Amino acid sequence: MNSQLIANLTNTARLILSNVADDPSYFALQVARKFKSQAPVKVLDKVLSLGNNGTLANAISAMIRDDRVQLNTTCRLWIEKSNAKRGGIFLANLCIASGEWETAASLLQVPSTSPNAIRARARLQWGLGNMSEAIALLEQIRPNRQKRHYVSEYQVYLGTVPKLPATQYAGSKNRTLKTVVCLATNSLPHTGSGYAQRTQSTLSALSAEGWSVRACTRVNYPLSIGIFNAQKSDRVGAVEYERLIPVRAKYDLSGRIQQQSEALLAKVLHDGPQILHTTTDFSNALAVKAVSEATGIPWVYEVRGQLADTWLSTRPASAVNSERYKLFREREAFVARNADYVITLGAEMRENLTVTGVKPDSIEILPNGIGEEFLNEPVSRSVAREELGLDVQAFYVGTVSSLVPYEGLDTVLRAVAKIMPATEKLRVLIVGDGTERENLIRLAVELGISEYCEFPGRVPREKAHLYHASLNVFVVPRVDSSVTRAVTPLKPVEALASRVPVIASDLPALRELISDGETGHLVPSGDVEAWANSIESLIYEPSKAELMGRSGRDFVLETRTWNKNAKRLAEIYQQVISKAD
Repeated sequence: MNSQLIANLTNTARLILSNVADDPSYFALQVARKFKSQAPVKVLDKVLSLGNNGTLANAISAMIRDDRVQLNTTCRLWIEKSNAKRGGIFLANLCIASGEWETAASLLQVPSTSPNAIRARARLQWGLGNMSEAIALLEQIRPNRQKRHYVSEYQVYLGTVPKLPATQYAGSKNRTLKTVVCLATNSLPHTGSGYAQRTQSTLSALSAEGWSVRACTRVNYPLSIGIFNAQKSDRVGAVEYERLIPVRAKYDLSGRIQQQSEALLAKVLHDGPQILHTTTDFSNALAVKAVSEATGIPWVYEVRGQLADTWLSTRPASAVNSERYKLFREREAFVARNADYVITLGAEMRENLTVTGVKPDSIEILPNGIGEEFLNEPVSRSVAREELGLDVQAFYVGTVSSLVPYEGLDTVLRAVAKIMPATEKLRVLIVGDGTERENLIRLAVELGISEYCEFPGRVPREKAHLYHASLNVFVVPRVDSSVTRAVTPLKPVEALASRVPVIASDLPALRELISDGETGHLVPSGDVEAWANSIESLIYEPSKAELMGRSGRDFVLETRTWNKNAKRLAEIYQQVISKAD
């Protein structure tokens, strides 16, 4: 048995124990989501959903399927039973894992001083961002791993930073090749998110600009997402991702960041870069900042989202006043202010950074772009549909996206239901996976349009351009929230490159992408009537839709390609390096 496999098995076992100690229900949910397409999970769900198997079985089945309505209904029925004595804590843990905060709170109202009840209440408060309150609850029982992890994370949010000794470093001066070490949270081929695709596209284009790119991912990735046979590195096209998998990984936040810093320092001393580059969130930046201070190498921080606001988007409105939210924002502002240069995605995000004290002249916008298949002439709609087995004659409205609540895709289903009786050829194509997929499928059934809707799930990256090209209209019906108002998504850019007009919520970040009436339409978020009218207008004005599609492709080819980004990024690197020298 080789040393890599031993490290993988050891760390995987410890990871499982750590997650079970912190929140077994949440861990079970993540495992179910990871392996839901595989036979064991399908069989389990089938068994649980057969007949009347009782409250607990029904709740577990609902959690596995991310069916929020069924989970809430099951738990509310349990609460209404006057003789219900046992199982409340178990159900509460399921609701906490699924983000059903109000129902979890109701289940935990029954007085109990048992350790399990106290731990569940602590999980609820922790999930709502009340960090010190959660820790105080755990003070009532014997010290455990859950408390140690909470305390460690709270300390990081309060300002604990990794510590590295000052290091004699002359590596960059001895290299003739321009070298950057990049630390990413995750990457292809194990994660197919927009984040991972942006990393791959950016680093590939940077390599084409003559830079030696030395990429690595956070400590213990991809073991942390269930890839147990992880290798020391993975090559994806022009980019090789080194996996920083220690013999014994840390699982508390401060320990992980310290370990990340030490592993990154060792890589830097080996690779000899002139500059360091990392991306959100702040835990990555803390490690890179520590290495920069130890070696004198300058660093760039790439802000790809407002992760505190992403966190907030799945919590009650009151969480805006929570410790976690406030401290999360402070930590992000702290690392951005301390970076030598900051890169972000759009004007709204740049403005938000300046408000936190980042100097405007040290911020550059490098928007999401296109590359690979999307640079090529788009496949014709009929050819794309034939390859995918879609109706060649239909009018498809849809998206290729992560199916999460803030995407607001229920608005599109409701809009389609309003106009469906008069437009028999209208179809909905929602490509992707996420916590909302089952809820959207259920909603389509409730609205009576399920036979006109297709939900193919997650598709291979190499086929994504075909799904884009098959659409008549790409929709981005995002809800109005702090994160959606600021963060510009990647997928609409790819849709525009495919000559597909885009209908999007009228939010500041989306106004940066869509020119109303020229490349698509901007519609009030959540306004079902307005969305129905906008979709219907493009059905009956095909020439206008075609013109919008052409304008959209011209726009992205001119302003939003990874090659253009890489050229500017290379200039920024040289500027930062020269200033540091």
